[in-house]
Amino acid sequence: MLIVDATNTGRSAAGERLLRKHLWARGVGRDRIRITSAGLNADDGVAMQDLAREVIQAHGGSAQGFAARSLSEAMVEATDLFVVGTGYERDELVRRHPRTLGRSFTMSEVARLYEGLGLASPLHEHPTVLERLRTGRDVPTDWDLPPWESLEERAHAVGARINEAADRIADIWAATAPTSSAPVAPPGGGEGAFLVDAFGVTVAVHCEGAGGDALSDAGRRAWSRCLVERGDADVRVDVMVGPDPEVLTAARARGVLAYPDVDRALHHLSPAITVRAIEQRVGSLVMLHAAGLASPTGDVVGFVAPSGTGKTTIARTLGAHYAYVTDETLAVDVGRTVLPYPKPLSVLESAGPMKDQWGPESLDLLPPPPGRLRLARLALVERVQDAPSLPVVEELPLLHGLAFLAEQVSYLSRLPLQLHTLADLVESIGGLVRIRYREARDLLPLMPSLFEGAR
Repeated sequence: MLIVDATNTGRSAAGERLLRKHLWARGVGRDRIRITSAGLNADDGVAMQDLAREVIQAHGGSAQGFAARSLSEAMVEATDLFVVGTGYERDELVRRHPRTLGRSFTMSEVARLYEGLGLASPLHEHPTVLERLRTGRDVPTDWDLPPWESLEERAHAVGARINEAADRIADIWAATAPTSSAPVAPPGGGEGAFLVDAFGVTVAVHCEGAGGDALSDAGRRAWSRCLVERGDADVRVDVMVGPDPEVLTAARARGVLAYPDVDRALHHLSPAITVRAIEQRVGSLVMLHAAGLASPTGDVVGFVAPSGTGKTTIARTLGAHYAYVTDETLAVDVGRTVLPYPKPLSVLESAGPMKDQWGPESLDLLPPPPGRLRLARLALVERVQDAPSLPVVEELPLLHGLAFLAEQVSYLSRLPLQLHTLADLVESIGGLVRIRYREARDLLPLMPSLFEGAR
């Protein structure tokens, strides 16, 4: 991740050091997320501004060893996400380096776009989701700040907002960052630990702290359909809940996901489990951003759509009539077998930064039938406010459909034969359809035809 402004001596320097501080405080080092900065018109080797140094130190960051860097094409090629000082600088970055389009956001935009998102995708996929959200919203490119005439006041106001945004972003990134190469620790025992099956990956969740038992109880309820009684863990997630900020800080420093309350812990636990499971199955499964519903005979229809565009609502609505398989990651092997992932549904109940985690049992969603689940149909879905009351269904030519479908596959580049594997899967189910709909309930009458049209 690269933070960019004009000279790399002010806002970008503060952003680099404060975001590093919050990530390192959560045990996320440069081996998992690399944070650097550069300037569009920087002079290499120049020291940061005194005000930037004051801001960084005021918020507990380190200003030592910093030297400005001019932005190079090599830096652009090596970066997944660009966080830019202002909207003008973002536009100038895209003008000079067109390949940054769709991956460049101001810090203010990033902080606002993440609110209430609960993104359960690997970190390198976040820019695509954020860009799609930005195109549909009127998101301010900067914060309300004191005027330039009050330079010192303005600098400290910017620093405070960067520090606040970096703290929130670090919580999200710590849960979805690539895992370290350290060996998996034993799952631990006792009431505070439970095992979850995430499409064939056993994830050990270890709960600790003053609220550890409460978190374990709530986690078991939310993840009831994914629970595994015993077995060896493939990966482990440590989560703490407690009221003491110092205890939470110490826990974060050793890589524990630590929060002051159970609701916040559950909000971040869901993407943490999903992303760690995805990493374990890279190259062995086709993993789609899709909701999955199954017939009584085990045929599965996958509703494919970008994160945050209604898959959970589809799963919640149709899951009262057809078996709930997943609301986020539909995992399919080369033989069309679907590995169920009936995780909690992440629901945004009110305006705010977190989603509630509702177990499928609490929503009375039907469980998957016993035996093998088999992919029967894939539908690219798009919710349109002014769509007809009857959903519009169209068959898609293979190449046209693959262009859309490929964007919703995690780690497509790591699949054997990549697009060939995806094309073989699509052809084995008789192709793709696209459905434009107004409300999730409008899809219910289509379900018999989707199952009947499957091979």
